[in-house]
Amino acid sequence: MGLVVLGLNYRTAPLGIRERVVYTPEQAVTKLRDLKQHHAVPQAMLLSTCNRTELYAMVGSGGERLPELRQGLFYDRLGTEPDGDRLLYEWQDAAAVRHLFRVACGLDSMVLGEHEILAQVKAAYELSRSAETAGTVFHRLASRAFNLGKRARSETGIGSGGVSVAYAAIELAEKVFQRLEGRGALLVGAGENGRLCAERLLSRGVSPLIIANRTPAKADALAERLGGEPLPLARIGEVLDQVDIVVTTTGAELPIIDYALVRPAAGRRSGRSLVFVDVAVPRDVDPGVDRLQNVFRFDLDAVQAIVERNLERRREDAPAVEAMVETEVHRFMDWWSRIGTGPVIRDLNLRFETVRAAELERNARRFPAAEREQIERFTRTLVRKLLLDVTLEIKHYQADDPVQAERLASLRELFRLDRDEEPPEAEQDEEPAGSGGPAGPLSGAG
Repeated sequence: MGLVVLGLNYRTAPLGIRERVVYTPEQAVTKLRDLKQHHAVPQAMLLSTCNRTELYAMVGSGGERLPELRQGLFYDRLGTEPDGDRLLYEWQDAAAVRHLFRVACGLDSMVLGEHEILAQVKAAYELSRSAETAGTVFHRLASRAFNLGKRARSETGIGSGGVSVAYAAIELAEKVFQRLEGRGALLVGAGENGRLCAERLLSRGVSPLIIANRTPAKADALAERLGGEPLPLARIGEVLDQVDIVVTTTGAELPIIDYALVRPAAGRRSGRSLVFVDVAVPRDVDPGVDRLQNVFRFDLDAVQAIVERNLERRREDAPAVEAMVETEVHRFMDWWSRIGTGPVIRDLNLRFETVRAAELERNARRFPAAEREQIERFTRTLVRKLLLDVTLEIKHYQADDPVQAERLASLRELFRLDRDEEPPEAEQDEEPAGSGGPAGPLSGAG
């Protein structure tokens, strides 16, 4: 045993359980330091979001540490939760690597292909750096995960199309106008869904953004936060000829926008289209407005249809991403198989011998041909003596010891024993940051 992941997620535990084992960034750093100092876990990463809490760690052979890791990270917080063991999953070695890579690609997310989880994995790695529990092995593992997550989304459709209400709602508006930049929008409702829709509209260049709400203070606060313009709910009819998109999210018991309210504004629009995206339940916009020319109304059913269509596209590309994951798991485990005394000594000698032979060949003209054999013997002996102390030091290292495995991995890195291995595309871009602190809170969809 070397690499292991212990965790629970939305598939194995309900929200009421998951929220009890969520770690804040500060708590995560403290826990990682404790694992290193008191539980012989020198390398570890703690990924904690609303949908999962997972510990990735290097542990010794036999798995003696696993019960105390389960206890310290999960059971201490869950108490006497019945069937606690059924909540947790455990993956080792290749299966653990595969799990991390699938998580980074969005294959293991509640929303297939979601983008937030990759940033959350990066944040978790930065926290492990802050806790000084990320060495050569985890640096390589994290780099591969980041790069793979990025490639999955750029080379396949696993992350394409909106699969949230906010994304899909704005996608419907784009079907009518193609581009939203410079078009005015009215947001009716200042709750969470309204905020998300407003942020999405602003990201598309909408201007102006007018915000109306039953409670004026909420409209004022959201408008100030986003740079919008607040408007009393009773006056929305006055601006329907000034905007092109109306998104409603109030969930009032009766429609707040009907045919009588829209008809005068439609007449003043000179044929310009007006789009209503109603994501409220019950509906905020009366279907009667459909009778007006150049007025388009989409309700939550239409939004959900867009979500399902986009999810289907993602599902179609999931096998291609799974294949990418398998390729990268094989590559990582091939490298991992070379973290052993025999492979390191062999490759170290080969590396020095390659340099020795190349330098001797490059300088061959500087020596008489008659002395060539003597120089060969001398340089070979010199290389063996230079490597003797290193070889004797690591000869009895055990790859199933986390500390010694890290030393062997560091030697491979230090002497560039894997330099001929083809690096993944854009790995340089996805290299974990040098010495920065935490990249952000461990929260969100993941």
